Amino acid sequence: MLRNYFTLYHTAMELHQHLAGGHLTEIFSEHKNEVTLAFTTLRGQHLQLLLVTHSPLFCLSTKEGEQRKTRNSASLMTELFMQPVSGVTISPSDREIQIHFTDETLLVLQLFSSDTNLFLVKKNLITDAFKHKNALVGQPYQSIHGVPGLLKVLEKLAMNKALFVAQFNNLKAESIAESVSATLPGFDRTLVQEIVTRAANNKNPEALFSAFHSIFFELLDPQPMVSQKENGEPYFTLLHNTDTPGRSFDSVLEGLAHYTLTMRRFLETKEALKAVRTKLLRQLTKNRKTLEGFNPELLDQFARNYEECGHLLMASLYQPRTERKSITVKNIFEPGAPDKIMALKEALTLQKNAEEYFSKASKTRGKCKKMKERHASLQKERVALEELLAATERISSPKEARSFLEQLGAQPGTSSASALKNLRTAPQFKTVNLSPSITLLVGKNAANNELLTFSHTKPTDIWLHARGSSGSHCVLKGTTLNNMTIIRQAAEIAAWYSSAKHSALVPVIYTLKKYVRHGKKLAVGQVIVEREEVLLVKPSNRLFSDPA
Repeated sequence: MLRNYFTLYHTAMELHQHLAGGHLTEIFSEHKNEVTLAFTTLRGQHLQLLLVTHSPLFCLSTKEGEQRKTRNSASLMTELFMQPVSGVTISPSDREIQIHFTDETLLVLQLFSSDTNLFLVKKNLITDAFKHKNALVGQPYQSIHGVPGLLKVLEKLAMNKALFVAQFNNLKAESIAESVSATLPGFDRTLVQEIVTRAANNKNPEALFSAFHSIFFELLDPQPMVSQKENGEPYFTLLHNTDTPGRSFDSVLEGLAHYTLTMRRFLETKEALKAVRTKLLRQLTKNRKTLEGFNPELLDQFARNYEECGHLLMASLYQPRTERKSITVKNIFEPGAPDKIMALKEALTLQKNAEEYFSKASKTRGKCKKMKERHASLQKERVALEELLAATERISSPKEARSFLEQLGAQPGTSSASALKNLRTAPQFKTVNLSPSITLLVGKNAANNELLTFSHTKPTDIWLHARGSSGSHCVLKGTTLNNMTIIRQAAEIAAWYSSAKHSALVPVIYTLKKYVRHGKKLAVGQVIVEREEVLLVKPSNRLFSDPA
């Protein structure tokens, strides 16, 4: 309902209340297909009006406060800067909001679904435009006068059942929805579907009239609400959907502002999750190709062959050497097998050549061992990647997506490359399972402490560190500040992983992670802690279940 006439009607009225008597500060564009109109109200407050022209998911939204332009922003329609605003209206029969200035200049926000635009009108001529400027400048702008507005037409129908029924019956559309749409100007697909739904798909014009009548008066006295679809995508409505969970607002502008923020976050989360999936698939493909190229059995065979050659040479030390580059000997390990020809180094004796073969066998076994270790590591990594990929497919809401991205370290709106760069099966932090549901994570070094505290910790997790000593950041997950028994156990471990581990008693601070923050000039791993409590504990590591 973003560009529905009723939404824009109430938006225009609320904008008039805010902007009339104030002045336009500036107009600028920071992003393609987006333009910001900055105003100062009569009370001296700053208000930004953002218009998005390229997406059906956005339309108008407001933001309080003064916004600084970025270096890449472009100023538009500069002749309007500091011009007083006399009022804001909406066209009686079209989705155009008009901002009037005291010099009789008009700023028109054309909010059509397929052609949203902003243009400046002077003396009924378009003199500037945000989009299609070359085609529009100089064209006449005709304000509609003397034509019954949409609200008048709809009000007449809402107050006269016989008129509604007569107009509906005169139409011969293929479906109920098409008939309703043709009868009610200004009712878009969403509103028409709402009428059909409330009428229980009844073709009876009286049932449809009853649904229209209730919806029309709801739209005149709206209850702005932002709700969610089944996939978590937010949507905005004016209707009195009391059975639908969502957040209600006192004004349409507040609802649109919240919807815009929520939708941007939804889309950023969706894009971040998509980027993570792409990265996971790329890494999984690379992992599988690497695994396919591994052949430790072949190296094993080479090692056995080198060792066999060494033994055969040692058994043939007294055999006459007719060729310097090779030698043919009987294969004593396989009776009946053909004689074996072995390459030799000309400058070396048979014994030294045998040693060379034994050395090759040893080196090849070493390579084979490393290859098997690497193969096992890649197998574990493949399983982890497949599990992460499967987890992304099970995500069914934006909340789950954000939780997944936070755990992975990829925040919405940022690149997932850094989050997945070091993705491996080995744990990033030392891990202690204090109970089936409570886990303590322990940092390994300064950089790892920084990663743990600021990328893998929620605001309500408990943060611990030995007071006055260098050591690991520790994060306790799955419990609250009321569980002092667990917190003391965690403090003992935090003391153990500090430079004071050999002291009889060590003071350990603990607080919620939301009270731990960066310092501007502090080194990596150093933090500023607020609202901390102190425990005096004996260092201990007896509870560790994973010494990684």
